[in-house]
Amino acid sequence: MENNKPNVQPVIEEEADFVAKTKKYRKQLTALFIAVAVVLVIVLVWFLVRQSQVAKADQAIALADVEQNDSIALNLYKDAATHGTKSGDRAKIEAAIRLYQAGNYEEAIKYLNDASASDEIIASGIQALKGDCYVNLKNYDAAISAFEKAIKEADHNSQLTPILLVKEANVYREQKNFAAEAKAYETILKEYPAFGAANIDIRKYYERAKASAAQ
Repeated sequence: MENNKPNVQPVIEEEADFVAKTKKYRKQLTALFIAVAVVLVIVLVWFLVRQSQVAKADQAIALADVEQNDSIALNLYKDAATHGTKSGDRAKIEAAIRLYQAGNYEEAIKYLNDASASDEIIASGIQALKGDCYVNLKNYDAAISAFEKAIKEADHNSQLTPILLVKEANVYREQKNFAAEAKAYETILKEYPAFGAANIDIRKYYERAKASAAQ
């Protein structure tokens, strides 16, 4: 007579093996769960702190935007600039503009160096203003470097790039680098003819630079 009684021994052995493995890796699993929980807490705290910083920066820059007294507005922008947010970056640029207008070029550069922008036009403007600061400080090499970065950021913008090339040309003339000056004006005439046509002096300055380079 056949024995139809099920053999439970393999099942019992599998369960025992599973329990043993679970005990073996319990510490590792517990540590993993704790690590995940810690990361989640850190992310939550970072988010809450970030939101608080954004709110403070937005409030500070809003007050600065409506302030009529330039000195008070500058201090408010400086306060807003201490926050590492998008509003904080705008505050740095606004502070730099007012410092430039007041003739505080070195301090303006510090704020511009610390500012960033994802928009290419704003990024180009940061470098352009930095170049203007260096021009006033008579640091012409640094000015050329800043204007070159501004031109690169402008990415062939038909309105902005020619103006930056003119700024660059003026610095080259100050350095008596007439060949580089002529090249800057030539670039405007070739690549931005509409700007050159609207500003007849561009052709005149180009011819002047070529004549100076030939001497």
